[in-house]
Amino acid sequence: MEVNEIMSSEIYSCSANTTLDIVARMMWENNCGAIPVVDNSNKPVGMVTDRDIAMCCAINHKAPWELTASIINGKRKIYACNAQDNVENVLIIMKKQKVRRLPVIDEDGCLLAMLSISNIISHSQKSKSKKSITFDLTMPMLKAMTITH
Repeated sequence: MEVNEIMSSEIYSCSANTTLDIVARMMWENNCGAIPVVDNSNKPVGMVTDRDIAMCCAINHKAPWELTASIINGKRKIYACNAQDNVENVLIIMKKQKVRRLPVIDEDGCLLAMLSISNIISHSQKSKSKKSITFDLTMPMLKAMTITH
């Protein structure tokens, strides 16, 4: 199965100059937990999660409208995949890097879609079929992200 068969094509992004209150509103209105930060060429350069916003505001003792995505952007490496990538290979990346969402980029590196745990779980089944991902592939990735040592 390829990423393009399960990715979310309806995506929302922000720039590094977008204030965190606007990013939070985008998440709330679109029921998502992360917004990719893109540069002027629409290439992903970072990711802002709902947790990032909460922690950033608390640590900086500032309101979200006083902070921009740039304060979070670049704090960690961003991982991405292509629409034609094999989902099994992408699961390995997600498991190893402990990321819950990946921007899907086109051949020029521009944001095309998003792949999230929700996409993966909704296509997971006990037995393998052409349009599913087996539990044997999904569960190790989920465990790696949720178990802390």
